[in-house]
Amino acid sequence: MSDNDICSSALYKDNASWKDITPIYPTKDEEVAVKIAVTEDFIDAFAYFRAVLIKNEKSERVMALLEDCIRLNPANYTVWQYRRVCLKELSWDLKKEMRYLDDIIQESPKNYQVWHHRRFIVEQMGNSAVADELSFSAEIIHEENKNYHAWQHRQWLVRTFKVPYEQELSFALRMLLIDSRNNSAYNYRYFLLTLYDKTEDQEQMAIEINLAKRFIENMPNNESAWNYLSGLLISHSITSNNDVVSFVEDLYETTPEEKRSPFLLAFIGDMMLEKIEAGAAPEESAERAKNLYKDLQKIDPVRVNYYKHQSLLVQTLLIKSQTKVAAK
Repeated sequence: MSDNDICSSALYKDNASWKDITPIYPTKDEEVAVKIAVTEDFIDAFAYFRAVLIKNEKSERVMALLEDCIRLNPANYTVWQYRRVCLKELSWDLKKEMRYLDDIIQESPKNYQVWHHRRFIVEQMGNSAVADELSFSAEIIHEENKNYHAWQHRQWLVRTFKVPYEQELSFALRMLLIDSRNNSAYNYRYFLLTLYDKTEDQEQMAIEINLAKRFIENMPNNESAWNYLSGLLISHSITSNNDVVSFVEDLYETTPEEKRSPFLLAFIGDMMLEKIEAGAAPEESAERAKNLYKDLQKIDPVRVNYYKHQSLLVQTLLIKSQTKVAAK
């Protein structure tokens, strides 16, 4: 076939413009070691990729070959890494690369390699890319609001480029209003509090605690909201905030026994553990904690072993408390 002939085959081995490259196919030993069912175009494309990798060729045709290899196996680290090498060598249009990545991520939104590659491109583009990246990550999150990679990418953007705190706090709130069970949104909001040193800001923490309480009131079985509330108080103690203690006890008293959330009971159980350790009515607190964990074993059997462990912990803490009192 002459160079001017039109190639009807999609295979590189039949393409005259690649006749200068000798493809490197898997050896028999490789095929025996790891036998994978692959198509002919997969074998063909990766044979040529191996060849250009050894040759260290960086060209537009290699970029096209890499796109084919990514289409055939988007999780291949070596292909993505070599594409980054070629991008820098060829001074490739990074905006064009971002458009290409938009399509890949839409097709494969949970592919670690493509998100890693996108981070590399953003680093090369700098601050000029941040606004578009925030919009893009928001789009992916709206499509699947618990996409770990999209949330991690957004965290990286905020941490790297110092995105305004209030802007991101509003974004996290919008996502929670869409789905108040979205643990990823709570994690992101807490990430913002720690990143911008707001965990000791009493005014901000009061806002966060009130937010968690409102979500719990509306949906008492929302484990994510309970975890967020606990996380906000963890640096001090969950009994350190009288407003929270009153809120939890009121919720307990006003909720019929058969409708009490296991997360409510577990939270109060943790409160009792803290009281025992602090020596605040230890016997009474221990008795209440044991009853709570006994009830939890019935209404939340999935965590029965954990509640049994907590019951043993109650007894251990009580003995320590009594020993301290006796020593005095």
